[in-house]
Amino acid sequence: IDSINNLEKSLALNKPRALIQMATGSGKTFTAVNACYRLIKYAGAKRILFLVDRNNLGKQTLNEFQQFVSPVNGYKFTEEYTVQHLKKNTIAPAAKVCITTIQRLYSMLKGEEDFEEENEEGSLFETENSLFKEPLPVIYNGQIPIEMFDFIFVDECHRSIYNLWRQVLEYFDASLIGLTATPSKQTIGFFGGNMVQDYAHEQAVVDGVNVGYDV
Repeated sequence: IDSINNLEKSLALNKPRALIQMATGSGKTFTAVNACYRLIKYAGAKRILFLVDRNNLGKQTLNEFQQFVSPVNGYKFTEEYTVQHLKKNTIAPAAKVCITTIQRLYSMLKGEEDFEEENEEGSLFETENSLFKEPLPVIYNGQIPIEMFDFIFVDECHRSIYNLWRQVLEYFDASLIGLTATPSKQTIGFFGGNMVQDYAHEQAVVDGVNVGYDV
């Protein structure tokens, strides 16, 4: 609730980027799904992009949308709105939420008609020299205009602000909302220092959301 309230205050101030830090296991994706629902239902969002680091996280995210039950009318999110987990390089016109990896989105921006799903299994961040390679430039694609999405949620965003990722994120004219448990200084800088939530593991343990651990 605090995360969503703080995010909405930030959006009301027209801040283009916001960062939500929540401890692993405390419900980042569930929070994001709630935020998406409110943005579509009450803020007139036409389409939201949910970017993930690799394909299995996309499947988990889709499952979270499918399990979400509206507190307003009792419908599942996916009964009320179309949620598309991209398997092909085509965005459905009716999709309110599009879930995809950066790899596939980059392929689409380049105008490629197809992209092998196996290329989405690994994280781009973990690719050898991914932090140092000269990125291939992202150029305008009329099939995917910069205004296609109103909001972009970036999962595991501490991995997502380097080279190729960064270009794709900055291609769109949309509010960026980052989700992470472990932001680096670069992550905080990319989001303009606008951390709307800092929910640490210790607090999650105090709240009974997470359990403590011994090393």
